[in-house]
Amino acid sequence: MKKYIALYLVFLSCFLWSQNIKYPNYNYKKDVNSINTMRTDDIFLFDYKQIQYIGPFVKNISLEYVENDRYNKLLSHNYRSENFDALNDEFKKRQYDNLHIFVDTSQTTPLTRISFDTTKIISAEYIAKIDSLNAGFELSDKIPEIVRYYDGFPVTLYNAEKKERVIGFGNNVALELEGLDKGRQWKKIHGYSRYPCSMGIQYFVLKPQEFATVFVLRSSGNFKTKFRYRLGNIVSNEFEGSINDKYFKD
Repeated sequence: MKKYIALYLVFLSCFLWSQNIKYPNYNYKKDVNSINTMRTDDIFLFDYKQIQYIGPFVKNISLEYVENDRYNKLLSHNYRSENFDALNDEFKKRQYDNLHIFVDTSQTTPLTRISFDTTKIISAEYIAKIDSLNAGFELSDKIPEIVRYYDGFPVTLYNAEKKERVIGFGNNVALELEGLDKGRQWKKIHGYSRYPCSMGIQYFVLKPQEFATVFVLRSSGNFKTKFRYRLGNIVSNEFEGSINDKYFKD
């Protein structure tokens, strides 16, 4: 009997050790203390959960938010197009055996929105430059830009399985945001976003022992509660935050 107990304890200790996953630490390339970051109550402002890092474990990773709509060079070795029916079926089911999602609100990783500053250029010149861009020409003088920084934090996925798993498409991880409503019931707040046109969009995978990182908004609102992210049958650790209670209404 003692022998079986000892074997069980060894098995249990190995299992617990395997769950003790080390996640990367993200160093934002700019000094976050010198950036004027904003909060927003618009949870749809950054609809797509775009990949900022994918690869093996690295203790410290230097990043800044990069926005790529439908294609990301970082995913060039992770896109899959063969056996589309199997890929599509796996994505629809999204049933994982050993995939992990870690939300770290202690880190700050701002998201950026860049727009043209039309106050620093005359209308005729602005129109001419836009026409040149639309025609595929490079501009000798760039249009002045406004960069807005929004407060955010990293969400990291880790594939502890022995096979690659589909986690998204285009440049969008299919994460869904859930929150505790006033009745202390978990409700879906924001499902994963889809592209208006799926032409040319490919699924991408997370390979065994790989990590993938996205930046998400730290939202503001009139209701403080707990949240978690979901990918199929897998949920992240819970974290606290604020949101407008209107998002819980059916």
